[in-house]
Amino acid sequence: LYFLSQLPARMDASETISVVLMALVLSFLATLFPAWRAARLDPVEALRYE
Repeated sequence: LYFLSQLPARMDASETISVVLMALVLSFLATLFPAWRAARLDPVEALRYE
């Protein structure tokens, strides 16, 4: 019925490691700006309007 009965998939260790490392780096970079802004914020001012 189909041309391919299964998709050819080959897991390479170096590709897997590079994807995991890239995900970790991007998630770390995505948390830097909000953490930097929160560190500059005065806790009393932040809690005043909660």
